[in-house]
Amino acid sequence: MRRVALVVLLVAALSVPAFAALAVDEITPADIDAALEERRAATLSLTDVTKQYEASVVEAELLRIDLERLAVELGVRERELTLLRIQAKEIARQFYVSAGNTGIIGFVDLETFTDIEVKQGYLELIADNDRALLTRVQALEQSYRDQQALLEAAVARQAVVTAELDALAVEILAELEAADAAYKAIVAAYEFQEEEKRRRAEEEARRRAEEEARRRAEEEARRRATSTTATTTTTTTVASTTTTAAPGGDDSTTTTAAPTTAAPTTTTTLPPDDDPPPTGRACPVDGPTSFTDTWGAPRSGGRSHEGVDMISPRGTPLVAIETGFIKRMGNGGLGGITVWIRGESGDEFYYAHLDGWAAGLSVGQSVTVGELIGYVGNTGNAIYTVPHLHFEYHPGGGGAVNPTPLVDSLCN
Repeated sequence: MRRVALVVLLVAALSVPAFAALAVDEITPADIDAALEERRAATLSLTDVTKQYEASVVEAELLRIDLERLAVELGVRERELTLLRIQAKEIARQFYVSAGNTGIIGFVDLETFTDIEVKQGYLELIADNDRALLTRVQALEQSYRDQQALLEAAVARQAVVTAELDALAVEILAELEAADAAYKAIVAAYEFQEEEKRRRAEEEARRRAEEEARRRAEEEARRRATSTTATTTTTTTVASTTTTAAPGGDDSTTTTAAPTTAAPTTTTTLPPDDDPPPTGRACPVDGPTSFTDTWGAPRSGGRSHEGVDMISPRGTPLVAIETGFIKRMGNGGLGGITVWIRGESGDEFYYAHLDGWAAGLSVGQSVTVGELIGYVGNTGNAIYTVPHLHFEYHPGGGGAVNPTPLVDSLCN
């Protein structure tokens, strides 16, 4: 972890030339693997926080349902109470007309029957059915107050849960982004290092080639100069009246070719293959993600959750979990921007709440495992939630089954 932290600081604090000049240990593919493991460990450490978040999501949904019910019931009670009050006032008016205004004038103008004392003597003068109506008014007023108190308590709790959701979302995303930044930093440093190696190797090869070309040119110039001198000497000798033979009678000239030096071959260490041959299945989220089992949890409209919500920073790449083709694409409704993939196994996979599709993605298009198909977002009915991928697993193209074990095996 210290190694990753060092690289993060280097990349964040230094310019490229300064970084190139520093004497730091060489980064290896093993370091990248270690950084990836550290990112994975960081996401796993968020499991408890993610469970708290999902529990708050469930509570928020239950509160929303409860608030809708309480509001409806309160409206019904309010309408019923309004009608009963009208009838009660009519009874009071008739009582006033028949019995005079002895202490009853305030009764006619009352708004809440439970807030006044009605003398037993007055009630005894009222017919049984009228007395029952006034008693019902009193009971309904108390029920209305109780219902209103429940509604206010639910609204207050909803505000608390919403604040908790916001805080947990910020915490989860901050941890995921930090873990991803550490991994990306060491990958960027490795790529820069390897690019520097390649550049220096090319410069060295070019320097050697230039030196070899210069050496050859100099050698050719010397050869030409030697040849010109020999020709001049021969011409002068022939022109003389006296010719001197070479010792031993051999007047031939032997020329030895200059040795040549081939330019050395160089070997450059390349980054690991970014696109290994596709096999099996891949995690649908190509980046840091945190999730927990929420299969069957309550959702809006009386639905149950039929997927797993994989929380990731907005814009995190989403990839094909399996080689296959794009069966459907959608933009609207509960899922927002969506993609259906039918894998070569016959299983189908549903991606929802995307921020957008990969450029050029189209229905019927073939995709290979790990190929980019879109990006994490919160479109559709997830607009007020943390960015996440709602992922469903449909074996054989049938009904959905709990996808948590599948993505857990692929992503953790």
